[in-house]
Parts: sequence; C-alpha cells; structure tokens
Amino acid sequence: MSDIDNLVRAIDPAPHTPDQGPGARALREAIMATETGEPRTARRRLPWRAGAVGVVAAAAMTALFLGQGVHTAAPTPTPAPGVTSLSGASILLAAATKAEAAPGGAYWHIKQQYTARRAWPFSKNDIVYRLETSDLSEQWVAKDGRGWLGRRQLAARPLDLEAWRRDGSPTEWMMGLDGGVYSTSPGEGTLIPLKGKQKLYWSAMPLTLKEVEALPADPEALKKRAAEAILSDRDFAGSVTDGLPSTLADLLYRLPASPQVRGAAYQALATLPAVRVEGRATDPLGRPGVAVTFPIQSGGPARTRLIIDPGTSKVLAVDTIGVPRKEGGVVGVVLESGWTDAEPSPPSTE
Repeated sequence: MSDIDNLVRAIDPAPHTPDQGPGARALREAIMATETGEPRTARRRLPWRAGAVGVVAAAAMTALFLGQGVHTAAPTPTPAPGVTSLSGASILLAAATKAEAAPGGAYWHIKQQYTARRAWPFSKNDIVYRLETSDLSEQWVAKDGRGWLGRRQLAARPLDLEAWRRDGSPTEWMMGLDGGVYSTSPGEGTLIPLKGKQKLYWSAMPLTLKEVEALPADPEALKKRAAEAILSDRDFAGSVTDGLPSTLADLLYRLPASPQVRGAAYQALATLPAVRVEGRATDPLGRPGVAVTFPIQSGGPARTRLIIDPGTSKVLAVDTIGVPRKEGGVVGVVLESGWTDAEPSPPSTE
C-alpha cells in the first residue's frame, strides 16, 4: 500500500471498495496531484493594529489585497470532474494533521506579495496601457508584544510594450498626488518598529498573543468563539453563518494560533456545508495545491478561494472569485506564515 493510501486510511479508516467512498477517493486524488506536480473577501480586518505609520502602510496593503480590486484570473484551478462537499474525512483533515506538527519560534511572522495589473493613466502623452506593480509586505510580533512592519516595492513592468514604447519607454510613473513613483527598478526595503504592545484582531475582537494561543482546540468550541468574534464587529453586515468560514480561515495563516488550534480550524471548516474542495490548483507563483472555496455572503456569487498545500497545511494564496472585473485587480500570495527565530529585517526577494 502506498504512502498516499496510508494517509487516506489514517484519515478515513472505513474500508472502501473502488466504487465506494467518494470522499476518500477525492482526498487521494488531491494528495496525488500535489505530490506528482501535475497542473493543477468581503472586507477583512488587519491581524493587528499598529501605530499611525504602521496602520497607514499595513492598511494600504490590506486594501490592495482584499479590497475592490481583487484579481479574479489567478490562481486558476484545474477543471475537476466534480466538486466535493466538505463533510467528514477531507483534504482539510489531512491539512489539520500537518498543522498540529508545526514548529514554533520567537516571532510570529507573515510575508505576502501583492501584484496589481491595471490600466494606469500616468502617461505624459495620454497613452493608456497596463502596468504590473508588486509589493512585499512583512509583519512580525514578538512574544512580548513588540511589532515590526516591513515593506518593499518591487520592479514595475509595462504589459503593453507597443504602447509603452510609443510613450517614450519611461522607467518611472507617478503613483498619484502623494508624490510616490512606480519604477522599473526595485525599491529599498524598509523596516518600521511599531510603538507599544501590538493588539491582534480576530474579526473585530482584540486579543493578546496569549489569548490567541489559548483559543480552544476543539472544533465545535472554536466555532462558538469564532461566532463571538464575528458578533463583536459592528460593521459586519452578514450573518454568523456567512462569517464563520473566513473567520476560521484567519487562524490558518493570519493569526498566531497554536498548531492545535490551526488543526481545529481546519476540522471546523470541514464541518461547514458552504465550504467546498474545488480540486487541484496552482497559486500565482505556480505552487501546486488544492483550492478550497466558501461564499462571502449566502446566495451571492462572490466566493473566497484559498489555495492550500495539504502536505504542509500552509495557505499559499487567498483570492476572490465570481465577481466580474473590468480590469485586472490585485493578486495576493502568502510567501511565509508562522513562527520563526529569524530577526525582523527589511523585506528581501530571497
């Protein structure tokens, strides 16, 4: 019996004939896909609120990633024969076992890259063409509550080369009234120490590091706590049922939950009827995983999509699908998320 079959049996020990157990078959196929390398939100709050400079910079990045211009073209899941409802044994339960073995460290750290593709009207010659811009954003919180925010602007590039050449092949474009520029050369990385002990926010609920780590590791108890977090947000317009998937998903990569709590979050997601495994997918960097989606609001077309690597339990990307866009919006990928002993430093591309 293969390692994949052993993993499927560990998650769903009930015997299945080749014509039975669709959940186990879907799980096996998804794991095989990630190992063979075959092709494959509504408004959210910042994990922690920082001082004035930190809030402006971090909120700007969050708005790009999760605001009105979220890109819908990537990542693109490989078409699957059918959609599997998450109930009982699933790929999320496989990820839960990996989350429970995650390592620790001195700093909670998340590193994300945001890439925007839009028609930028910054030409001096009234020539409009699309420009691709990218930024790195990093955040750290130490166990004593100290925090840091890092940012680096990556090189911009024109996507419509003929129009760009007619514009004189510029290497810089004005961002707007603030005087900043996009450049074909990458900017320098910056690191800003944040003032005071950082507050962590689960929806609108402020939590200390110890309170996040003390969240219940039982899936049903965790759903009840998630409901409390949702109801603490006076700006949330949906129902608790609408908010549960995204609030639980925050614990998978945005907040420094313990490995046991992250495992419970995966298990809790597996019990929600609105959460679906869509099949194999790749993130914008080409990393293979499995697409998991849930509606932003019941009955609406927009869905949040997570690309998850079931072999590590890591969330690779978060995207919004089902909303038509006239222009390409923002694509966000999670480069790193977890505890680390590496000291905070300006973002690098390494």
